[in-house]
Amino acid sequence: MTDGLFLEERQRRILEKIRRESRVSVNQLSEFLGVSAVTIRSDLRALESVGQLKRTYGGAVAVNGEVTSPELSFDVRLRRNHAEKDAIARAAARYVEDGDSVVLDASTTAYAIIPYLKPKQRLVVVTNSLMVAQAFLDSPQVNVQMPGGRLRRDSISLVGMADELPDIHINIGFFGTRGISLAVGITDSDPDEVAMKRAMLERCLRVVVVTHHDKFDKVAPFSFAPIERVHTLLTTHSASVLTVEALRARGVTVEMIGLSKSK
Repeated sequence: MTDGLFLEERQRRILEKIRRESRVSVNQLSEFLGVSAVTIRSDLRALESVGQLKRTYGGAVAVNGEVTSPELSFDVRLRRNHAEKDAIARAAARYVEDGDSVVLDASTTAYAIIPYLKPKQRLVVVTNSLMVAQAFLDSPQVNVQMPGGRLRRDSISLVGMADELPDIHINIGFFGTRGISLAVGITDSDPDEVAMKRAMLERCLRVVVVTHHDKFDKVAPFSFAPIERVHTLLTTHSASVLTVEALRARGVTVEMIGLSKSK
């Protein structure tokens, strides 16, 4: 049943359908979501106003750049935007104190934080990333905790058993993203990975999104956090100024990080 969907969920489903089909009609969406054509037209106007789609006569089409590209493997993503990820990682580590409990998700930007966490003492790191866990093998002062689950090869992570995450309060969580949208929030491309992100995020007292500027104003298929759940966003100076100001207006602390000359 899709009756009575909240605005954010309804608009997310609209964008997912446009992503799959490239073009949709008002009548199709009205039947798909079980709401009136008037409601659908209102949603399309709202989504067009923030650049998420383009309205056409009787419907809407995808906007170039609105939808994220297919997910690349972890190894390929790890080699991309290295200087930017390193700058973000340095800034992220400053938020962590000795004795903290920390979430690192399976993103390559969260992975980049690891070298700057290793000097800290008595950390608890909660992660579903096998790469993160392996990177701390030489750090006995770090207590790494993981869920069970099946191997997701694209991200080299464990998914499918989010209820097995340790039941602890986490001081701060670092999450990468495939897209940041004012309309639908923080998004990613795989439903199982998103389920794990949501479960980890629920345990975090502070949520920090770490992402390269090219994820701004893009939408991946699945939301894992509304904008209002994000406390801090760390990105680079190339990020969209308009989107940054809109995020700040909604209560998000945005830190735009410059690159060192050596990078």
